[in-house]
Amino acid sequence: MATKRLNAKNIDQLLAHYRNVRRELNFQLDLVKQTITDLKAQRAGVTGEKESATDGTAPVVKRKPGRPRKSEAAKQPGKPGRPKKAQRKERALNEWDNAVLGAITSTGRLLPKEEILEHLTVWAAKAHPELSGTEVETFLTRTLQKLSGKKKMLGTHHSGLRRGYHYGLKDWFFQSSGKLRRQHYDRLVLTAEPEMV
Repeated sequence: MATKRLNAKNIDQLLAHYRNVRRELNFQLDLVKQTITDLKAQRAGVTGEKESATDGTAPVVKRKPGRPRKSEAAKQPGKPGRPKKAQRKERALNEWDNAVLGAITSTGRLLPKEEILEHLTVWAAKAHPELSGTEVETFLTRTLQKLSGKKKMLGTHHSGLRRGYHYGLKDWFFQSSGKLRRQHYDRLVLTAEPEMV
């Protein structure tokens, strides 16, 4: 539409023109509707079918404009757009886990990493003779992190008298605070810290 202002005469002419266009379009729409009705009747006569409006069945309901709603069966539970978090299966303990737990259980004490390493070095010499001392220590570090972290099978106690933690069975610790229970203080045997080389 032009931006210049129209006078009253021009506006009246445009209104008359668009009203005529509307009348022509309505006339064409009526013709199209009538043609569709005639064609449906001819088709029913050719195939021997009756129109749905005359045979007693319900006419097809037209869908309203817009996106159709999802059926209740199609809806997925959970937040929209966010996939459901997959549940990881609980893995069984591996041989390293069992070796660490066995060392603590057999001594019945809270053990620092150095003492557990001594037990594991003896065990690894039989079970995995191909591993070096550094590799055994690496496996031990990972196992201690796993058992005291994700698995929650070991508790940790920091005495303050030496660096690092003493590791013990989870039953020896309070579940809520993670502190060592008083009745298990006798399991804590402080040994001299190994000197740094």
